[in-house]
Amino acid sequence: MLTRLRELFGSESAMFVALVVLLSYPAVNFLQNFYVNDPDLGWHLRSGQWILQHHTVPRTDPFSVYGADKPWIAYSWLFSVLLFKMYNWLGLSGVALFELLFRTALCAALFYFARHLGSGFWRAAALTFFAIYPMFRIIGPRPGMFTILFLMAELAILSSAARKMNTRTLWLIPPLFALWANLHIQFSYGLFVLGLFAAEPLINRMLRYRETEATAVRARTLWLILAASFLATLVNPYGWRVYETVFQYMGQTKAFASIIELQSMDFRHAENFVAVLLTLAAAYHLGWRRNVRPIQVFMLVFSALLAFRSTKDVWFLAIASLWILAEQVPAADPRPIPRSRLHRVAIPICAGAVIFSSVQRYGLTNDMLQMGYDGRFPEAAARYIESHHLPGPLYNDFNFGGFLIWRLPQYQVSMDGRTNVHGDERVGRYFDTWRGKPGWQSDPELATANLVLAPKAYALCDLLKADPRFRLVFEDSQAAVFVRR
Repeated sequence: MLTRLRELFGSESAMFVALVVLLSYPAVNFLQNFYVNDPDLGWHLRSGQWILQHHTVPRTDPFSVYGADKPWIAYSWLFSVLLFKMYNWLGLSGVALFELLFRTALCAALFYFARHLGSGFWRAAALTFFAIYPMFRIIGPRPGMFTILFLMAELAILSSAARKMNTRTLWLIPPLFALWANLHIQFSYGLFVLGLFAAEPLINRMLRYRETEATAVRARTLWLILAASFLATLVNPYGWRVYETVFQYMGQTKAFASIIELQSMDFRHAENFVAVLLTLAAAYHLGWRRNVRPIQVFMLVFSALLAFRSTKDVWFLAIASLWILAEQVPAADPRPIPRSRLHRVAIPICAGAVIFSSVQRYGLTNDMLQMGYDGRFPEAAARYIESHHLPGPLYNDFNFGGFLIWRLPQYQVSMDGRTNVHGDERVGRYFDTWRGKPGWQSDPELATANLVLAPKAYALCDLLKADPRFRLVFEDSQAAVFVRR
């Protein structure tokens, strides 16, 4: 019986089927409950449209009252342009297609990375599943998806240079950072990883870790690569000022306490427990080794600190854990599996066919996506405001801001998800007002607003119904609209 099982799992047919299922599963999982609910989608679309209309990037914020005369660094400008192009081509189906492509690409990249590190097929497949599963709640049509892909590409290049003792491939990293810095601000994570590898000989000597000669030789090149990569990040429309946003985000605390996706894991979802188990497995694997590589410990600790601080960064912990668990010295079997050229061509075709049939099965259409989007955001309230030409200034909820930037471009919003525009203190005060905490009546922006669009879930909505300054003019199960008396 065991012999037959070994033969079954060792056959190319079994591996073929497993890889098709693995590559298509993240996309099919999304299609089973498809919806577009990213609160930042609207401002990304509007930013992309604005950039294409004006043939330049914005220098001050054109979308909010607060940021109208303040500098805004649209660090993900290239992503916004790409997303708007997809939307302009296919509507919301283009946004959904964007997410489907990313889910499949992330899964393929994780599997390739695990195999590249020397893991056997089934070990790599299992690690890929357990690494991508915790990411399901954070994957979306966002620029951060490029960061995940680029960080894996960076680690693959660094690992390949170490295994093959070839430094030429390292020069692929600076161009990667030149593109990365125009797509997402978390290129800073990539610089940290690169700096860690460059400093590896110094760390090893401090911790009396026995290193190879190749590590020291490669490190000299890596310092040059690090300098070139830093200069490459300056090749963006904002130059060195992009780093202002990096340091601004590093200092934010109230945003992390108020915004759900920035908060720590609540362990009410299976993905959170899988992330913890993956971390414990990586820690156990390091402890089991006789000669622990120090930078892997640093990487695991750093990524764990980020992930347990903010759910949004759980992807970093998943990649770090996979790197530790997948690396085999010596490599188990570096050859690609399945080995048949026909199979290697057929795998993406079959995975694509499964995804396409799921699109047909679950009815991924613009009408269905629009219905879901309208159900998540206050479309009926926006339509009422638009049809009645209600006067501003507008006071709105944090999560509705991005939607309103896109849906009602004639109004400047009071708040949206761009915390680098609004600042940490202002975001914190805003959430206090919406939760009806003491002092909400004296909020200066609420005091000057002529129009309020309030989610029913917040205490402020009920408080405004009793506030003599405002009059309720529209209400549904999702939101209420108030105008000044």
